[in-house]
Amino acid sequence: MALDLSFLASWPDSVQDESDFKELVSTAYKLWWETWKLDVRFLVDYRAKSGARDFNQLINQLRTSYQHTGVDKQDEQADRWVKAVCGGRYPATPADWMACGIALMKAFNTAIDVLCRTITQNQNNEFRAAWQTKVAVSEEAVVVMVAADLGMRLNDGLRGFHVSQVKRRWAGYKLRKGEVASDILARFAEESLISRTGRLPCNYLDVLSALKVLGTPDAVPALRLAHAVAEITRMVGESYMKRLHDVWTLLRD
Repeated sequence: MALDLSFLASWPDSVQDESDFKELVSTAYKLWWETWKLDVRFLVDYRAKSGARDFNQLINQLRTSYQHTGVDKQDEQADRWVKAVCGGRYPATPADWMACGIALMKAFNTAIDVLCRTITQNQNNEFRAAWQTKVAVSEEAVVVMVAADLGMRLNDGLRGFHVSQVKRRWAGYKLRKGEVASDILARFAEESLISRTGRLPCNYLDVLSALKVLGTPDAVPALRLAHAVAEITRMVGESYMKRLHDVWTLLRD
């Protein structure tokens, strides 16, 4: 296995102003966090040195600052970084923005070098099998399979939602010795699918008050049980509350 380098022809030719720099940040982010996302997560977790981790943090901070509003912390971090590149002042000239572009690409090159050295220094079959497993399993196929096991029919929107939830968790997960990727993905899919519970037939405060768990550590499991009882019995009103109380009492005894 190797990293896909086919992106190289698409890099911006020059960085002359803030708009050009933001385009460079966006292009670098898409490669690192989208095209290489699973590879990066695996390799960084596999004893990769600080250069890759530093760039991982930098590109996320810059992109968040430039693409989102209300992110004061990332805005401050981005401003601090470009000012450091320009000797303590905010970039104002084409030469300043070019310096920022060069600094970003140097950091990117360092990160890529770290990943490549991680690959070349780990040529054993166990390493390559773990890498292949991390990037090759289809999250969508697992979600569809688990949904079928649960008797759930998902439209495109719901399937896409659960796939994205599983992908997010899988991207940041490091397989432990003896774990099987498909089992972990199935667990993530099951947890995402069952978290989408139906509505309670009453206010949640009524449940917490009736079971005398308001403000206690038992409040969350009590509400989970309340949703399950509602889905299974389809009861409403006093009949529902009585059945819920009976089940809760039985489980607590």
